[in-house]
Amino acid sequence: MNTRLAILCSLLFASAASAGSVDVAVKPEVEKKSADIKTEKYVTANWLKVRITNYTGTKLDGVTLKWALYAANLRRGADSIAVEKSGEMKITVDANGRYLDVETPKVAFEYVRTHSERSGRRSYKMVEESGKKYHGFHVQVINGTTVLGEAVSEAIRKQIK
Repeated sequence: MNTRLAILCSLLFASAASAGSVDVAVKPEVEKKSADIKTEKYVTANWLKVRITNYTGTKLDGVTLKWALYAANLRRGADSIAVEKSGEMKITVDANGRYLDVETPKVAFEYVRTHSERSGRRSYKMVEESGKKYHGFHVQVINGTTVLGEAVSEAIRKQIK
């Protein structure tokens, strides 16, 4: 019985070590495409720079990098967060502390801030905010059904809980 327990414990510790030995570091990037001060309309391009570091002794060949960029719906009364764009790609990372840098495609986000517009000689009308604004990201490195590493922005982590 002690032998079975020892084997089970060693298998559990081995799988825990391999699951935590891939580091995923994400740097969100943004580029302002356009901004119209008069209408408060903004267009940005957002993407992720991802560094996957493999601390294991074996090469990660053909693992999947899954990513998602989230948008906040700015329409009044519709406070929702949803995936704006997601994707996945097959990657290979060499062993023993080697890393791979990957960039996701650029995703456009368009939104209008709350502002007022002249509607007559002395009157103004309020224009509500609208559109979709970048809110956060979620990145996973997956081998089959096992998550080897992941990174989630703080804003999205709060939404998940």
